Amino acid sequence: MVDEQQQAGLARIQVAATLRRMREDAGRTREEAAEALGCTTSKIGDLETSRSRIKPAELDVLLDLYGVSADERQELVSTARDARSRRRRRSTEPSIPLAAQRYIDLESQARKVTFFSPELLPGFVQTDDYIRAMLEWARPRDPDEMKPKITLRAVRRDSTTRVGGPTFWCIVGEPALRSNVGGPAVMAEQLRLILDLTATLHTLVVQVLPIGSGAHGSMGVTRTLMEFDPPAQPVLYIDTNVRNVFYDGRAEVAEAAYGLDLIKAMALDQHRSRALDRAGRTGIRGDDRRWLAVTSGSLLVDR
Repeated sequence: MVDEQQQAGLARIQVAATLRRMREDAGRTREEAAEALGCTTSKIGDLETSRSRIKPAELDVLLDLYGVSADERQELVSTARDARSRRRRRSTEPSIPLAAQRYIDLESQARKVTFFSPELLPGFVQTDDYIRAMLEWARPRDPDEMKPKITLRAVRRDSTTRVGGPTFWCIVGEPALRSNVGGPAVMAEQLRLILDLTATLHTLVVQVLPIGSGAHGSMGVTRTLMEFDPPAQPVLYIDTNVRNVFYDGRAEVAEAAYGLDLIKAMALDQHRSRALDRAGRTGIRGDDRRWLAVTSGSLLVDR
């Protein structure tokens, strides 16, 4: 049994990922951070990958060096306190605050990100117009209100092409290709982007789970599994209409990972998924719309 002290919990991973982002945002090098702490650059690397646990005094020094705002400082200090605590949170409680930037910090540090949604395309491949349409589905919004959300999606989109970034494996339900978010032109642009990305990036796989594939355990739920280099444990993020929660419990994460593997097996392979992408884009662009039926793994197109 692995010693509990060797396991990097979710809060510890969060502190490490956020410290790295803060250093880079401040334009500081690891050498400068090491000089401020009076330690080696390798220790800074260990702190930023959760291999070592940061002490409160060390955290204060680095936050001063990075010029962090009071609100963000207080939030990270609180998260670091949770990382030092042996008290387990109840599994039904969010393990960390669900601020968008904190999610991006985790996603950018992950080794592999597995995404599933029955009808929503992943945020890291969404076009700006697709995002606007999603944000405005209930009511028009002020451009200034939408700008931060669009910018955050753009940051996530850039992470798919970052050297040394995560591997992204996405399974989306066929309805995601047919949802007509923003209208035919917006969906055509969105599907074209996915086709271009999957054709050029070996770190991005997009599979389509066709209509008629049968029941599965993730119906109605979006699940994202983030895996890190050892000793950090995987983190599960569940996004629903009423609640968004991070989990780092071994049993919960292992069960979710197994379920995602089963869904991968049910989904079309990458070649057929791209064919369905193309057919979906053709269908929504033409006046004479074509509907796709999937039978025994073959694509049948009816006019």
